[in-house]
Amino acid sequence: MIRTATCLLMLCAGSAQADLNLRFVEGAPGDRFVLTNTGSCPLAEATLTLDIGAAPAGLLFDATPGGAGVDSYHPFEVIEGRGALLGLPELADGDTVLSLNLAGLEAGGIVSFSLDVDDTGTGRPETIADSEIAGTMVTLVMGETTLEVAFSDQASAVIPIAPCIS
Repeated sequence: MIRTATCLLMLCAGSAQADLNLRFVEGAPGDRFVLTNTGSCPLAEATLTLDIGAAPAGLLFDATPGGAGVDSYHPFEVIEGRGALLGLPELADGDTVLSLNLAGLEAGGIVSFSLDVDDTGTGRPETIADSEIAGTMVTLVMGETTLEVAFSDQASAVIPIAPCIS
């Protein structure tokens, strides 16, 4: 079953949530993504997929020297929350899709990671503006439930998941 986050939001209004916020932070040498469980209950085991190729700016991951990106590169690196990951993702230079297998994430928990994101659609490929990350698709799969949401032009995506189960 695939549901958009907006549909789920209407179903969950007024109840305790396990909401996730994924934020992009432009930086050097690596850009950073910060996943935060902003809800009041833990997230169960899930797979989070980030598709930067869905953004109109032609984004790609620049993970190795001399690869598809420009100038500097930065491989995938966990900054915070390594214990919440069931292994590290495989990522080749020029890839546009990254999947993280989450063991779960406590309320208030954070997983952040860095890697270089370049674009192929502007004159400034090394710097990604908030509006360039807009349209990047985030998919969360938990069991048989799939939730999809796009990054806004504010460089974030919020996935309202479901009411907490007591």
